Amino acid sequence: MPSNAASIAHPVSGVSRKDDIYFCPDGNKAEVLTRRDFTEEQKVAIRDLQKLDSRYNWIILLHFAIWLGAAWLSISVDNIAISIVGYLIGGFSLATLSVLGHEASHNLFTRKPKIDRWIGFVVSTPVLFSAMGYRIMHPLHHKYTRAEGDPDNIENISKSSALLRVVYVFVFFFAVYLYLVMVPFNAVLRGSNREKVEVIVEWLAMIAIIALGWVFLPANVMLEGWLFPLIVAGQVANVRGIAEHGMTTAGNELTDTRTVATHPFISFMMCNINYHIEHHLYPGIPWYNLPKLHAMLKQDYVAAGSSVYTSYVKFLYDVAKALVAGVVPSRRVIPLHIREHVCV
Repeated sequence: MPSNAASIAHPVSGVSRKDDIYFCPDGNKAEVLTRRDFTEEQKVAIRDLQKLDSRYNWIILLHFAIWLGAAWLSISVDNIAISIVGYLIGGFSLATLSVLGHEASHNLFTRKPKIDRWIGFVVSTPVLFSAMGYRIMHPLHHKYTRAEGDPDNIENISKSSALLRVVYVFVFFFAVYLYLVMVPFNAVLRGSNREKVEVIVEWLAMIAIIALGWVFLPANVMLEGWLFPLIVAGQVANVRGIAEHGMTTAGNELTDTRTVATHPFISFMMCNINYHIEHHLYPGIPWYNLPKLHAMLKQDYVAAGSSVYTSYVKFLYDVAKALVAGVVPSRRVIPLHIREHVCV
């Protein structure tokens, strides 16, 4: 471990032992680590991970195929159980198309903004996600992660524990629907005149495409093939959004976001966006190399007391306990296997 990483203790006033789901209520032995503390060998390997492999771009067609195949299953089979399975599978792939829109905003398909911008539009249209608006707003999230300037930091709303309970419950059920509106709205407020026009035209184009579906396709096709899976996709996005930054600690790049190193198949189906500490450390690394970065930095995460879970179920269980005990602003929840190493 880097020798220049100082040991610190962070007693948390007003947090009782019953709230030990929070990061070390009695103080911790974690080290203050940043990217600068990684070894030269790690840094060389990390630079190599930023290389693009265009073969992985076929993931776009894969998720369109999964969504459309699941839609066909739901529509053509007269069995409610099978239809529900179709909604779930299709919804998962719709959620992942939005993740691919996120990849496009970082130019991780071709490194060419003019091309990646249109890839973003194609993958984002089925979920009504403003790719251009995201290109304008998302850099602020990376620049001001969990700080006042972060447009995605829900804890900017209030520092009241009681109100944050309500906010987190709202986010769990409804956040994505507000997000789809607020991203283009804020982008129009912040963007240049040309960007404003692009965002508005893009939004109108997406609405027109979906409207044409409702006009020319039977209502049951749009309901079972698009709307019901879209609701599933929204819930997946809500859970993922809370896991990425909810109940984390601001001020350090190894603690202000969270990784959920879930089952490899689920990670693949999510295009590895669950490796979110890794993505924020190095946004130039494409999705298919994030698990490699995670494996490389495991010991650094333990030393820094990073919030790294092994499943979304375990994470949501701790979130539920935090909501009952009382939300502490900018205080992260971490799994037991991390607390055992770093808590006093």
